[in-house]
Amino acid sequence: MKLKQLESLLGDLEQFSNPKVELEQYPTGPHIAARMLYTAENSFGDVTDKLVADFGCGCGTLGAAAALLGAEQVIAIDIDSQSLEIASVNAEDLELDINFIQCDIRNLEWRGQTVDTVVMNPPFGTRKKGADMDFLCVALKVASGAVYSLHKTSTRDHVKKAALRDFNASSAEVLCEVSEDGFAWS
Repeated sequence: MKLKQLESLLGDLEQFSNPKVELEQYPTGPHIAARMLYTAENSFGDVTDKLVADFGCGCGTLGAAAALLGAEQVIAIDIDSQSLEIASVNAEDLELDINFIQCDIRNLEWRGQTVDTVVMNPPFGTRKKGADMDFLCVALKVASGAVYSLHKTSTRDHVKKAALRDFNASSAEVLCEVSEDGFAWS
């Protein structure tokens, strides 16, 4: 699938009508979601025929992108039942087979299959300090391959150091930086 086609399909997804501030809900725009998953697949081979988990899936944009790019299985996890309802409708509209789980990521007990790739746009930790690190810690525990995560530029160095030092990541790199002028790829 071409990048523009992926972005177009993601642009039609239903989004939050009343995002919950306490959960730091904000939509992952189709532009960034398409590029994130397209890069994960086309530069690193981390989507097609892989088991992909979308942590804090919200409206399901990243999970939908993974499914559209040929993930073998997509598991979308969110604490909020209303988010999961929206994500489920979005998956149905695109005729995608995505498994949805309502769970607090911090309480996730993963059994069975290993996740190849985790994708996420976690809370940035502005409402609940450390929420972004909770997501990253769990993602790095369950992913056998890669973790793709969106974070604020101001926390980039902290996130990289924590991933390497505290969460035993084998590497941590910035693939893209988003600014008002657009994307700057590393």
